[in-house]
Amino acid sequence: MKSKMKEMMGKMDADMKEQGQSMMAQCKSMMERMEPDMKAECQSMMKRCKSMMGESDKPKTGDLVFTHKATSSFDEIEARVEEDGKKIGLGLKHVYPFSKNLPEQQGFEINEAASVYELCKAPLAAELLNTQPELNVLMPCRISIYEKNGEVFVTIPNLETQLDALGAEGELKANILDLYAKMVEMIEAW
Repeated sequence: MKSKMKEMMGKMDADMKEQGQSMMAQCKSMMERMEPDMKAECQSMMKRCKSMMGESDKPKTGDLVFTHKATSSFDEIEARVEEDGKKIGLGLKHVYPFSKNLPEQQGFEINEAASVYELCKAPLAAELLNTQPELNVLMPCRISIYEKNGEVFVTIPNLETQLDALGAEGELKANILDLYAKMVEMIEAW
């Protein structure tokens, strides 16, 4: 009886995963043709599909980085980083457009797009430097955008894991984790 139940559960899981993958494919196709304001609704639908398939973009404790598979194009994300960062209090400090400047400046061929953005929330940076300057290794906030096999990914350091490893404390830790949660939410919209 138990083996029959497991078999039925396995079939249900496979069917749900197949349905979720089909819905995600439909969403991606629709997103290529839709207006920008409709993308948010489709992204929400894709999150539900991932949930149905047992997948999650949420950072996991212990992971060194959080990576999000984007539904927006590389160029669309690059166009949004600075403005979306401002909405959560981050100012752009520097951009490293590796796939553009390495070929031009150094003569190395880069096969797919890759950039790193450095952003800073000045009040939080001042708090960190004034209370636990040994944590300045976490500064500034870095967002990596890259293409791999035709798909776009956004990666940020998992500040929860890093703060635990570095011994962050009290209100400072809470403030950094609040910013980290906002950053995760921001990049999940891409």
